[in-house]
Amino acid sequence: MKGNEVDMVELDKMVDYCMQHGANYFDTAYMYVDSKSEIAMGQVLKKYKREDFIVADKSPIYKMKTRDDVVKIFEEQLQKTQLDYFDFYMCHNINKNTVDTYRNVNMYDELLKLKNEGKIKYLGFSFHGTPDILREVVKEHKWDFCQLQVNYLDWDVVKAHEQYDIAQSEGIPVTVMEPLRGGGLVNLSDKALAKLKENYPDTTPAAFGLRWAASRQNVITVLSGMSNLEQVKQNIETFMNYKDMTPEEEKTADEIARIIQSQGEINCTACKYCMEVCPKGINIPAIFSLYNQYKVTNNKMLFKIYYESLAESEQAHNCIKCNLCNKNCPQNLEIPKLLAKIEEEYKKG
Repeated sequence: MKGNEVDMVELDKMVDYCMQHGANYFDTAYMYVDSKSEIAMGQVLKKYKREDFIVADKSPIYKMKTRDDVVKIFEEQLQKTQLDYFDFYMCHNINKNTVDTYRNVNMYDELLKLKNEGKIKYLGFSFHGTPDILREVVKEHKWDFCQLQVNYLDWDVVKAHEQYDIAQSEGIPVTVMEPLRGGGLVNLSDKALAKLKENYPDTTPAAFGLRWAASRQNVITVLSGMSNLEQVKQNIETFMNYKDMTPEEEKTADEIARIIQSQGEINCTACKYCMEVCPKGINIPAIFSLYNQYKVTNNKMLFKIYYESLAESEQAHNCIKCNLCNKNCPQNLEIPKLLAKIEEEYKKG
């Protein structure tokens, strides 16, 4: 990606390498990359036989006003991806703010009709809500799979373990999103990285995090957001030489998670859902990321330099405390309060 544009040359190389090495599951969505992701994936995959790759796409609940919208947008997505059917298709981002719409437009029933027509192979949902809502959703219908945020940091912090157990208890397989916590489990603090290298000097943070997620019994695939060919090669190598986590490695993951939690990190996965509704265009994930790194390194000078590299319009002082971001945040962060705190820290000099 180049900003909000897709680097088609790099994407083509990435997909080719994946297909050559047995990685053939591609995940996209209606709004990804400023609504350009589906088109880009359709263009790079059209040279391959349809039966050789798997595409997962998602129905954008926030766009739904009536039952007709469910089918209308689905057909639009097929056209954008140049496909006749989707292998995996999801109600996208069910949470406390979207669950009523999902029910009111009878989204499941409309999508089930499409499945029965052969346009969807496996019908599921992605989820960013509370365990109570998840319990309701999994019991309301017969689901083929669900997509959950599962990684060793969120396992306890944001109740990922509880959500995983709910899906498993209902016999619903899990596809994993955010296995590396939006890059947070790749760019470990010095103390966290030292703990990993102390016990496993030959592994990388990315490989460690991906293997941890894949080692959960009820997981059928692990998604990894990759931005360039080098990341693709590294991640594929992890799974070409895959081994489940040992009890000792599980213990190390718990220790690293405790180190991260003790360093005051803001629990942000850089999903950017907050930015979809921010009327001021504040770059909330970037601000939180810079602040988290500052809290780890305590390097105020670098924090100020990097913060000031953001466009003035993207900085925290533009927050008008409308609280729309709070309603869209999967992690239930009190974003305006956190932005005010970070702005105050920045101004201290």
